[in-house]
Amino acid sequence: MPATATITKRFPSAATDARDAALPEPDGVEYPEGRWIAQSVWHGDAVSRAKVALDSHFRGRKDVLVAMELVVYYQRGNNRARLQPDLQVVFGVGRGGDRSSFRVWEDGKAPDFVLEVASPSTAENDARHKATEYARIGVREYWRLDPQGSLMGRPLEGYAASGGRFGPVEAVEREGRGIWLRSEVLALDLRSLRQDGATVVVFRDPDTGNEFTGDLKEAERRLRIAEERIRALEERLRSVTARATWTGHES
Repeated sequence: MPATATITKRFPSAATDARDAALPEPDGVEYPEGRWIAQSVWHGDAVSRAKVALDSHFRGRKDVLVAMELVVYYQRGNNRARLQPDLQVVFGVGRGGDRSSFRVWEDGKAPDFVLEVASPSTAENDARHKATEYARIGVREYWRLDPQGSLMGRPLEGYAASGGRFGPVEAVEREGRGIWLRSEVLALDLRSLRQDGATVVVFRDPDTGNEFTGDLKEAERRLRIAEERIRALEERLRSVTARATWTGHES
């Protein structure tokens, strides 16, 4: 597998770039925002669902950036040194503001987690060129999803950086839940799921057992259940308060 080939670093480290962040930009260098066109309905749905799922999971943390199709520039002064992951997660940089790009030298680090959703026109590039570049700039985990189920050897593949190369992530068996792939970066388990003809990513929180795909209908159902529970608790509280008040009057 090309993604597991040994990678030799050739770019400045994120820390070095961070120290240079205060320097003025080279004259005439601009870092334009990217343009995204979903390769297919299934491709767009898979990316969007993963974005919704991780946004929801990390909603309580302001130090986690979850971004879809945000251009990553990784060499200061070189706007051709760029990558545009389908989805990236970055810890420790904050989700505030309206970013038009992600510049490694400004935030002092590369994305921690990257997901690429394969299409006939991108599958080979994702496996070869992008895997090499992601390893070189310091991405900690690189994941690939096949929404069609015919472009890759497996529908979901995960690779973790170790010793200058990407190697397969650990597969774990969850009792009664089958085989999952473990993302140490996200602290979540991942697996693929065939849904409405397409393959999407299922995330699982091992601490709670909660599984989620970013399906808006499922999110709405969970929200309704939560709201019903809140209303039931409020009604119970009013009932208890009323009984306590009545008992007090009788005394």
